[in-house]
Amino acid sequence: MPDIRLAFCDLAPDWDPADNYFTRVLRQAGVPFTLCAGPQDAPDYVLCGTFGHDFLQYSCCRILYSGEDSWPDFNLYDYAMGFPHMVCGDRYLRLPLYAMRDTWAPALAKHEQPDEYFTARRGFCAFVVSNGDGAARNAIFEALSAHRPVASGGAWRNNVGGPVADKTAFQRGYRFALACENSADPGYCTEKIVDAWAAGCVPVYWGDPLIKEEFDPAAFVNAADYPDTAALLTALDALDADEGAYLAMCHAPILRAGSRAAAYRDGSACAAFLQAIFAKGPAAAICRNRSGWGQNYENDLRYALSLVDKARRPGLLGYLLRR
Repeated sequence: MPDIRLAFCDLAPDWDPADNYFTRVLRQAGVPFTLCAGPQDAPDYVLCGTFGHDFLQYSCCRILYSGEDSWPDFNLYDYAMGFPHMVCGDRYLRLPLYAMRDTWAPALAKHEQPDEYFTARRGFCAFVVSNGDGAARNAIFEALSAHRPVASGGAWRNNVGGPVADKTAFQRGYRFALACENSADPGYCTEKIVDAWAAGCVPVYWGDPLIKEEFDPAAFVNAADYPDTAALLTALDALDADEGAYLAMCHAPILRAGSRAAAYRDGSACAAFLQAIFAKGPAAAICRNRSGWGQNYENDLRYALSLVDKARRPGLLGYLLRR
């Protein structure tokens, strides 16, 4: 395979273009590539996130990765990876965020720890969230906090003296960890439940309604199994008081036969997906609509974004509202 000219854009602010999940996967698969700083470097492919619209500056093949609860727009991107359970030929790969985390490997092995690793914990429940989005998540946190102490180590509702520097180290001091998504769409399972397992906690999960097809229900508490928060709290109290039941959940492997998550044990699926794209060549890999209608679609988006940009200029928004 010839050297691949690859750029990244619209990803998280702390994204490292030189060292990330995708570059590691490509290196492990032996795919040669050169990193390009931007469209001026004429990349063959650009791997885009959802944190901006710089991808519109690239005329080359666009590959989307979304770590958010969103669906790809194949009018704008040639290929996509993300959470939804969908089929779009060779243009889409389901790749949940948890499989890209450093906590994935320790989560897969958490059940091998000795009993003392789990029983020595002094704290009841940990919670690490950066924002207050998600009414259901907030309701579970509020109800549990009113019932028993919950240590909130994130930026939102922090009660431990400030945001913790190491989420995994913080959660290791607790028996349970709230691992609730901010929305509940099929397939939308982020890093939260895996981060809890990696720290040796029993996750209290809310979110993906298909979560039991992803992971073994014997390894976590699923809030959706209970009619209300009162029943959930009763179940948590009972599990906390029954050491045998608690340890059984701690020692349950997170994967079971037929688990969807088993496909993400390593990065081979992602590597194969990207290699198939690269094998087509830079020109043939482009499959988004670039006809007149496709160009109109992009131009309409550019125009809408320009209006938003103008409205954000000092004084202009107030002027427009007064008209």
